[in-house]
Amino acid sequence: MAEAMAQVKQDLGRDAVILHTRRLKKGGILGFFGREMVEVMAAVDTAPVKVVEKKPPMSAPISVANPNDTKITALQLEMSTMRRMLEQMMGQLPEKNKQSSPLMDVLLKNDVDPAVAADLMKGLPDENSMVGDDAGTARNLLIDRIANCLTKINGIDILPSGCKAVALIGPTGVGKTTTIAKLAANFALKEGYKVALVTADTYRIAAVEQLKTYADIIGVPLEIVYSPDELKTALFRHEDKHLVLIDTAGRSPGNHYQLAELQALLAVNPYIETHLVLNTATKYRDALEIVNKFSICSPQKFLFTKVDEASNLGTILNLVYHFPTYLSYLTTGQSVPDDIELIDSIKLANMILRD
Repeated sequence: MAEAMAQVKQDLGRDAVILHTRRLKKGGILGFFGREMVEVMAAVDTAPVKVVEKKPPMSAPISVANPNDTKITALQLEMSTMRRMLEQMMGQLPEKNKQSSPLMDVLLKNDVDPAVAADLMKGLPDENSMVGDDAGTARNLLIDRIANCLTKINGIDILPSGCKAVALIGPTGVGKTTTIAKLAANFALKEGYKVALVTADTYRIAAVEQLKTYADIIGVPLEIVYSPDELKTALFRHEDKHLVLIDTAGRSPGNHYQLAELQALLAVNPYIETHLVLNTATKYRDALEIVNKFSICSPQKFLFTKVDEASNLGTILNLVYHFPTYLSYLTTGQSVPDDIELIDSIKLANMILRD
């Protein structure tokens, strides 16, 4: 029906009046196997009435009916109702000649949420009409807008006195243990701070052994804790350190018991700074669920891993757009301690908008 209405609009214009509609079958044998058709009778004041037959999705044949057809008189009572229906359906039809925006296409290609993309594109000049030196103006303006959404950036700030405790939380397989090692190596070896590692990831023996290997290489102590009380004791034991990095076990967003257990672990010290670690390649809908579920632990910052494995970075922009939380670091590979960096808003905006 919608396609038949589109043909009416194309042939008779928006002022056409629908006089009659009906569905019928054409062809077949003894009424069976016939093609279902839609017949629409329409007219305008200065044009003869036309009958439009439509078989979705193929284009429908249009035949000219007699303008003096006696049916018109009997169908006059339907005109006002049918006209309202036509106007409503015409308003829902897409504009055929509307030129798409290349920048909008790039945003959508990079998995930026359509609502977020539409908001970012509001008021931007039409890049299709730009030539020469002005061709990149719209893109530069869009990059600035994206960067403005990413201005809340803050890594790990070492306190002028006392010990800073930082915990990485998140689902399984996002790279928390490797990220902990990168942070420890950078703060201990490159910046010269006194660092201690604590792991509460006792679900995986391999994770403990991996972190112990990193701790030995970096030359920092490692504590293994099994309960909130043991974590409290470990933090007290390392009060002389500048930074204590806490590795936690990966938790399933759908496991309420595990999340409550993690919440209880972090509750031993209200000053623990919590970074929610997210795999950049995670689809936005899944990432949104992870953020919602882990909100029980009140993470202060987002840390994104495996940027090198992600085909696009739209998920980062979508999350920040709806959750104005601080961003901290990006990890770009497996190398310790090199493949980690503090997020740069302009650089990340260009990465989000890459073709």
